[in-house]
Amino acid sequence: MASDKSPSVGLVWAQFAAYHVDRCEAVARRLAGRVEVVAVEVATTSEAYAWEPSGDVPGARKVTLFPGQSYDSVSAFRRFRALFAALRRCDMVLVGVSYSNWDAIMLSWLLRVIGVRVVVMSESKFDDFPRSSGFELLKSVVLWAYGAAIVGSRRHMEYFRFLRFRRRRVLPGYDCVGVERVRTQGGGVLAPDGRAFAERPFTYVGRFVAKKNLLCLVEGYAAYVALAGKDARRLLLIGSGAEEPALRARIAELGVTDLVDLPGFLPAHEVSHMLAGSLALLLVSTEEQWGLVVNEALAFGLPAIVSTAVGSRDALVRNLVNGYVIEPESVDGIARAMFELSDEPTWTRMVAASHERAWMGDTERLADAVELLLYPDNDAAKRRITDFLAQMELHG
Repeated sequence: MASDKSPSVGLVWAQFAAYHVDRCEAVARRLAGRVEVVAVEVATTSEAYAWEPSGDVPGARKVTLFPGQSYDSVSAFRRFRALFAALRRCDMVLVGVSYSNWDAIMLSWLLRVIGVRVVVMSESKFDDFPRSSGFELLKSVVLWAYGAAIVGSRRHMEYFRFLRFRRRRVLPGYDCVGVERVRTQGGGVLAPDGRAFAERPFTYVGRFVAKKNLLCLVEGYAAYVALAGKDARRLLLIGSGAEEPALRARIAELGVTDLVDLPGFLPAHEVSHMLAGSLALLLVSTEEQWGLVVNEALAFGLPAIVSTAVGSRDALVRNLVNGYVIEPESVDGIARAMFELSDEPTWTRMVAASHERAWMGDTERLADAVELLLYPDNDAAKRRITDFLAQMELHG
């Protein structure tokens, strides 16, 4: 052990959003009375995400290394030095900072040298983008510092086994949100209750960037409108980003401006309220490591229309059961899925199936993985992980 006190576990990310707080809280709750949990946030803001500053983490000791600063404005060496000082007395450290960052590389290797057990948390999968065999070999060497991995689901597990995690443990459960928090945030009303079926729109939530494939999405929506005619539902696009001018122009060209709502970037509680009153979530990205908004949609019992690229579909979306899995460039596939989901019996059946799978996207799954790494003989955590793998149709 790294100290004579109770064992301690550190969880570290570059910047905390509400779901990072959810994860740390779930782990702290599960390990209460046995292990101290240290939740380490490198900085308050970043260039990539406009999240609101996070608060305390119930049950854990939260540390923000560079309060009020942007992660990107702090040099890798300063980040590494502060991270090592905060985590060197832990017995196990779970690293959610990108493993390709120099500070994460230096941190993982130095912690391993001094006897700390280091675990990588990742949502990377092989099909995210073209891979170079030489670079992947180098990556596998860098990752030798990690004694285990907690990842998303099937494709993420396969990728880490490819990266030579063959004898090291690879567990699912990383990509999760606090399901109860999301439900409470949205008013606590779950589908099929709440907003009338006929009034529910299709909803997208996320950044307006190229990989989200929004131009294809609105083309699919226009094709759906042609199929549905006067019964066509509205499309709600929540978010902002560099693609917005091109997106608005394409919507106008397709003649569906009067049917599409773009409220801009919204705070988390407003997003939850919007999702709670939606018919289904749309996420047809050409590249998507996971897509946490799928977890949030299932928290309300919503079906989801997702592309094959979306990592969360392995665990959370079953084609024709609680949603549709389509090719990302298939305009007709998007349109047909939307049209079929507009049928109330189909929607009601899929809502029930989404409620049955919502537990797989909850933060308790990360708590299961952490508990099993600390206590390999814990039968309850082992059983829940086995159930998760069985639901993914992944055995062994």
